[in-house]
Amino acid sequence: MIKINLLPKEARKRVGLGEQIFIIVLVLILNFVGIGFYWSYLNGVIEQKQTDIARTQQRLDELKKVIDEINKFEAQRQALEQKLKVIEKLEKEQRLPVRLLDEVYITLEDDLWLNLFTQRSENLSVNGSALSHPILSNYMRKLDDSPYFDQVRLVVAQTRVIGTQEVRDFQINMKLTVPEDQKEQTAQPK
Repeated sequence: MIKINLLPKEARKRVGLGEQIFIIVLVLILNFVGIGFYWSYLNGVIEQKQTDIARTQQRLDELKKVIDEINKFEAQRQALEQKLKVIEKLEKEQRLPVRLLDEVYITLEDDLWLNLFTQRSENLSVNGSALSHPILSNYMRKLDDSPYFDQVRLVVAQTRVIGTQEVRDFQINMKLTVPEDQKEQTAQPK
C-alpha cells in the first residue's frame, strides 16, 4: 500500500527534527554513561596499581631489613675469618721462637757468650763476647750454615780487656728464615 503523508511540510520537518534531537540526546547520554563506566574502570585499575605498589614497597622494606641483617652477618663472618687467620698464624708460629732459641744455643761455641738477643720481625740481632776471633768466626759460620738464619753479617767487633784477658765484643745481624719442613710442622700442630 502506498503511504501518503498528509501533514503539512512544516509539521513533517518538526517530526524529523524531534527524532534527530532525541537521537542526539540519546547518543550523548550513552556517551556520558560509557565515559562514566570507563572512568570507574580506570579508577579501579589505578586503585589496584596503588595497592600493588604499596604491597611491593612493604615487601621491599622487609627485604631491605633482611639485606641489612645479611650484611651484618657477612661483616661478622669476615671478622671471624680474620680472627681465625690470626689464630692460625699464631699457632703456626708459636713453636718457631723456641726452635730459633734452640738453634742459637746449638750453634754456640765454647768461650763465647751472648749478652743481648733482639728480634724485630724477620731481623735478629745478637750481641755477645768471645775470647778470640776464630771462636767468633766459627760461630758465624755455624749460624750461616743453619737453615734458620740467612744473611749473617758481623756489624761490630771490638776488643776490650777484662783483667788480663782480651775479649772480643761483637754484634751480628741476620735474617730469620723457616725451612720448608719446619713450615709444614708448624702448620700442623701436634
